[in-house]
Amino acid sequence: MTGPRPAARSGGSAPAVFFARQQACVRPQEHRAPRTAVAAYSAFRERHYEPYLQYAALRIGQPGVAESVVTAAFTELAVSWTAILGSAGPAAVAWCILHDHVDRALGCCPLVAPDRQVVQMLHHDAFFLHEHMHLSRDRIAEVLGIRPRDLPSLPPRSPES
Repeated sequence: MTGPRPAARSGGSAPAVFFARQQACVRPQEHRAPRTAVAAYSAFRERHYEPYLQYAALRIGQPGVAESVVTAAFTELAVSWTAILGSAGPAAVAWCILHDHVDRALGCCPLVAPDRQVVQMLHHDAFFLHEHMHLSRDRIAEVLGIRPRDLPSLPPRSPES
């Protein structure tokens, strides 16, 4: 080979080129976790905003108030998103946050409930999403943040719904 060495072609010494390549590989990793969290939040919001808004509007009965409630719920989610991502069920935590905001808008005080009451609330919400919003079983489970097998039996909808 008669051509210049790779370091000479790039205009720098071999150690400088090696160091630059190392820095190029390290820098993206330093910011990967925050970018991943932001991307996960954005994807979650995109996927859940409409059913959350529809649920809030149906329960509250005032579209403007419902939109404010959903915005407040997503703001709370955004502030705590990194911690929520570390939980066992981020979508379930998000649903509880939304549910609490809707309850407050209706004048109900959200309570810290025992697991049994949380399960009852989720079953009630599953029926609500099924009957009023006509969501599929899988979509209901996704919105509530639970496994489809943990949903209660849902009655078949009538053909006219």
